[in-house]
Amino acid sequence: MILLDVGNTRAHLSVDGVVEHLPVDEAIARYHARHVHYINVNPHHADALSAIASWHDLDGDLHLPGDYPTMGVDRRAVCLAHAEGIFIDAGSAITVDKVIKGRYQGGFILPGLAAYRRMYTAISPVLDVPLEPVTLDALPTTTQDGVNFGTMAPIIAIINTIRDNLPLYITGGDGQTIARYFDDATHDETLVFQGMQNALKRKNP
Repeated sequence: MILLDVGNTRAHLSVDGVVEHLPVDEAIARYHARHVHYINVNPHHADALSAIASWHDLDGDLHLPGDYPTMGVDRRAVCLAHAEGIFIDAGSAITVDKVIKGRYQGGFILPGLAAYRRMYTAISPVLDVPLEPVTLDALPTTTQDGVNFGTMAPIIAIINTIRDNLPLYITGGDGQTIARYFDDATHDETLVFQGMQNALKRKNP
């Protein structure tokens, strides 16, 4: 089975259980003859994806009780990976969603870490510093640590305000960066694929 998650910048695939990250055009060229279940959040690729006869759009199959009409299909897929928890997808944007006993409770969207870097650089070239781990237990005394603290501390704090001792699941390109600030987080790049598989199992028990 091939599962495909088309994001804002790249295609993420699970090919017979192996995760790949490719440009969208390359994914189409490589797997257009295979049977693929996909989700897509990028409207620029919608026509090309739907034109492939052996590919099936799972958007209408991802049913998350309590969600709202404009909720992204990728967020719904991630939230279907487990029956309960806080689900964080750290990509171009950082989405944080809460699910209890299989029902969506709500969530929010933050800029992605790359967007924070661009914001700081736009303020001043002096603030164009690499994103590095920083302790959140003490106030910084350097510019680089100050920028990194200013980026990470609000993200971690707002996640903790809604956590309520729920399991914490983190995925996405910057997922590992965020996961290092939690002692008990589960970092898993396959969350979206697990959600897609669960939806398929419900459809075809």
